[in-house]
Amino acid sequence: MTEVNKQEPLIRQARRKLAELFPDDYSVYEKWEQYKEIYASAYRSAPNNMDKIIEYWIDTISPYDHGVHHSELVFPLNVLNNTIATGYGKQHLYDIVRIIAPPQSYAIIYLLWQCNSISNDERLKRAKKDFLERGYTDEDADIIRDYDINLETLQEWRHDEPERPLSHRMFGANPTINAGASQYLKKNFPDKADSYETISKGINLYVQAYHDALEHVVDQWFLVCSKEYVQKKLLELNGLFQNQTSPEKIRSEFLPDIKASAYNVFKLLIDTYTEEKDYQADNKNISTN
Repeated sequence: MTEVNKQEPLIRQARRKLAELFPDDYSVYEKWEQYKEIYASAYRSAPNNMDKIIEYWIDTISPYDHGVHHSELVFPLNVLNNTIATGYGKQHLYDIVRIIAPPQSYAIIYLLWQCNSISNDERLKRAKKDFLERGYTDEDADIIRDYDINLETLQEWRHDEPERPLSHRMFGANPTINAGASQYLKKNFPDKADSYETISKGINLYVQAYHDALEHVVDQWFLVCSKEYVQKKLLELNGLFQNQTSPEKIRSEFLPDIKASAYNVFKLLIDTYTEEKDYQADNKNISTN
């Protein structure tokens, strides 16, 4: 303990001296130290185990909140299924889910994507098919990012591409749109650009750190549960979902066999499946009355 106390004044002395000798570099150092604290703060504030992530769906104060929280997982699950079907890249999936869903839902989507058994070759086949069949084209940068391909692959796809209109993207988080807006703002408010960038980068860093922490929780959970075991059971569960198996049957015949460390995650998926089936049944009843 004494050694640590002796070191503290030395560090402060070193910083003062370096600030005198390298003032420009030291200002960068100070900003980076602040960014590091932003990252650490976000990382520490995230749930630090899987049970705390699952609490988002368990600790609801009313049936309404319970339904809302499960609906916040349904749409990301649909995005996940669409991503797998169309061959979009994982970053495209992650970016959308981070925008439309709470972080806890992102953690579940990250978990499920890690268990995706589709090979990259198969994904690229699906991606090319989706690209050629959709009714619009897009900027190179957007296609490369969305499908997680390189320029050479895109150029090969372009040879088979039919003539079609350019996409008019209305998605506010689209990087191309954001880049255009940033260019305009920097041109018209040049003296404010640095301040904006400081805060913008800080926000992005905070969000990234929070999601990094959630990914770490999932990765650690895989070590406890065995990723191979989770993949196997997810395939079984997905088969039950595809066959429209009743939730009661899944709970009575499938869920009891799940090991304790993985139980809450599988229960969450089954509960969400149940909520969605109930919602569809209610809508059907309304439409027939």
